[in-house]
Amino acid sequence: MNSFEIRTKFFDFFKKLDHEVVPSSSLIPAQDPTLLFTNAGMNQFKDVFLSKEKRSYSRAVSIQKCIRAGGKHNDLENVGFTRRHLTFFEMMGNFSFGDYFKKEAIVYAWDFLTKELGLPKEKLVVSVYKDDEDAYKIWQEIVGLSSSKIFKLGEADNFWQMGETGPCGPCSEIYIDRGGNFGCEKDRCTPGCSCDRFLEIWNLVFMEFDKQPDGSLKSLKSKGIDTGMGLERLTTVMQNKESVYETDLFMPIIKKIEQLTGINYLSGSEKVKSAFRVLADHIRSSSFAIADGAVPSNEGRGYVLRKIIRRALMFSKKLTEKNIFPELAATLSEYFAPIYPEIRNNLKLIVATLTSETQKFEHNLVHGQNILDKYIHDRLAANLDKVISGDQAFKLYDTYGFPLELTKVIAQENGFSVDVDSFEANMEEQRLRSGKKCDSNDMGVQEFLDHKAIATEFTGYDEHVTSTTIKAILINDTFVDEVSAGTECFIITEQSPFYVECGGQVSDQGYIQVDDKQARLIALKKINKTIASLIQAPVDLKVGSRVILVVDSPSRINTMKNHTATHLLQAGLIEILGKGVRQSGSVVEPDYLRFDFTYLDSINNDQIKQVEDLVNKKIMEDIPLKIEESTLKEATAKGVIAFFGEKYNPEKVRVVEVPGFSAELCGGTHVNSTGEIGAFKITEISALSAGNKRIVALTGPKAIELYQDLFNDAKVLSQEFKVPQNQIVAAIKKQRDQLKASNDEIKNLRKEVYSAKINEWATKSKVIKHIPFLFLELNNVSDIEQIAEMLVNNKPGFYFVINKSAESISFMAIVSKDLANKVNMKDFGNWLRTQGALGGGKDNVLRGKLSKLPVDLERSIVNWLELL
Repeated sequence: MNSFEIRTKFFDFFKKLDHEVVPSSSLIPAQDPTLLFTNAGMNQFKDVFLSKEKRSYSRAVSIQKCIRAGGKHNDLENVGFTRRHLTFFEMMGNFSFGDYFKKEAIVYAWDFLTKELGLPKEKLVVSVYKDDEDAYKIWQEIVGLSSSKIFKLGEADNFWQMGETGPCGPCSEIYIDRGGNFGCEKDRCTPGCSCDRFLEIWNLVFMEFDKQPDGSLKSLKSKGIDTGMGLERLTTVMQNKESVYETDLFMPIIKKIEQLTGINYLSGSEKVKSAFRVLADHIRSSSFAIADGAVPSNEGRGYVLRKIIRRALMFSKKLTEKNIFPELAATLSEYFAPIYPEIRNNLKLIVATLTSETQKFEHNLVHGQNILDKYIHDRLAANLDKVISGDQAFKLYDTYGFPLELTKVIAQENGFSVDVDSFEANMEEQRLRSGKKCDSNDMGVQEFLDHKAIATEFTGYDEHVTSTTIKAILINDTFVDEVSAGTECFIITEQSPFYVECGGQVSDQGYIQVDDKQARLIALKKINKTIASLIQAPVDLKVGSRVILVVDSPSRINTMKNHTATHLLQAGLIEILGKGVRQSGSVVEPDYLRFDFTYLDSINNDQIKQVEDLVNKKIMEDIPLKIEESTLKEATAKGVIAFFGEKYNPEKVRVVEVPGFSAELCGGTHVNSTGEIGAFKITEISALSAGNKRIVALTGPKAIELYQDLFNDAKVLSQEFKVPQNQIVAAIKKQRDQLKASNDEIKNLRKEVYSAKINEWATKSKVIKHIPFLFLELNNVSDIEQIAEMLVNNKPGFYFVINKSAESISFMAIVSKDLANKVNMKDFGNWLRTQGALGGGKDNVLRGKLSKLPVDLERSIVNWLELL
């Protein structure tokens, strides 16, 4: 049974049991700071389990794309060295939200495995949480398993949680016993052993609790079921393979690697097989992450992606010197496109990103490996412990971009370990130096607001001034009933016109008025369903006080112009450049807009003008916006654009449409019609990385201001050059050409002067240790490099030329190539730094500046030469 058939059977089974088929969510978790990547099927249902969100269904089934390569669930280091560990996998799962519980979950799982897939009952065993007597009885009394097939395990094995906080609960796992020939081969081997004999197939989580930051467990309002079964492992069992990598999910990639390297996977050594496994897994995780919007970087999920790509490059070098990793993406796309079209749609971006990343790191990989090899050699030669110090590992990371995981792999291959604790200490010190720290959480505050059922109604779509009541006051994460005048505090009101930063749009500016007193709005924060406004209380305030919240209208209106213009810009880019354009980020400020997007090809000035013209055309058409609510399914079916980083309620989304041109899901504030934007001007376009570009633009008053400034500048230049404005560019080019011709003539005249003096200067050289040497000191000469090169071309030797001016003392040292083996310029540069020099160079040239001219520098250089 191939993996496609398994998918179909799984969905069909649960559809018959009234489960809603829910598509996989993005690998980029929507507004969830607790996760780097989606790592379980239940991630997209987290708020449903927490009763913060309601769906139109109470039963669901999905097959979710997952990555586990960072944070609490991190399998990266194991990938390649076992038959089953993966960074990317697909999680099959069925879910209940306050519907069925343990009994049904257990029976459904058992029936699917034994009746639908036909797995032999005698080979299946289960585990339950040690204190979960209910689950134990269901397995024994309803399913009919003997006690010898039910194992009670502790929290590490049978208590599941998504992250450090959030929904969790006891679980029951179903294993298949693959026989005594697998794994550790011990007679007493049971589920829970780290070997491969008992292969976990399905984990049934009985979601009962919400884990708090302090580690305590709070009962959920509504119990639920969250099950997870790795498609890769199930396919391994159904196809009777020893490894997930031998299934139809991986073999097309394995075959492609064989084709590119000429190496056979099955007959290869364990080291060769490890490299194959790493490449086959890492092309999946990196490609799917890039397709879902992840970009390699030095922080967060971007750094996890970068580590995966760099690890893949290192292992590919064990098979071939060619950079084959990006070539595997096409094979992956061909296999997965029927299920995940985003892989095919973003194939060019994936290949470009992988190629760019691997090429950039290739040099550092070789250099870093050489340094690490030297560390290892030196410790072995000195008969020291086989440990790479934290300082050494950190230097490799900080200087050469060498992820700790790569250092550990190379160390392990040489019988060494790495002092990880010391490495982490170095990392923490760097974080402190850069001022980075983790954001504090508001979990206790959220609990209080939930308990009191406090929510804020956002009125800012319709009005800029709202009279309302204070529902809560917060000081340093503690709720109080009242505060005195002058106290800095957050107030939470029943209604608020203030927009809190989200979706790229910045938070509003404004003030709070109480009676005849005003307090400037310092900051805004969204806590659960409330809007908290940070102010310095203008008078004594208490819960129940009436206040007036006032948005700074000019700022908001300009922000609205920029936000709607951002929608027009995206639609314009798609129309002019094609559907390969996809938003990857945005900032909407009162003064400007910034739009980041993916696009592989270069963009020329003509295309930019076409986009500008199209956006301005839509502005001049003064099209009324159409804003309405819909379901996520209906909106996306109509082609409405959804941004990958946002979290949407499937039951209710807000669609912002410029009829006939643009339609996006958006919760931001917008103009009533496009004509209110006034004007649109792109001021900057730049490349952020391979396939990622950024546009900065102005609208409304700022665009008009720019046009006026440019007109005034053009008017001044027109008068200066005495030409019409449409001839300014030609006049400037003409003057530039004339200036270049004059400079070339001056340069040639100087060369003639220098040529006349070269022989005179050369006669002043002296021979030191068979090396002709000249120390030449000049004043207010700008061509010392040209002079030095002319000297060395006229007569081989070592020349040190200084130019003294009122501003600085510059120098150039050059040695003819035939003498480079005698005069080591790197050594000379190191010595020269002791004389106060700053500079650098390569091969036979050294240039730089002197803070001051040392006394008798010529004599000092002669002494240095005499020591050679």
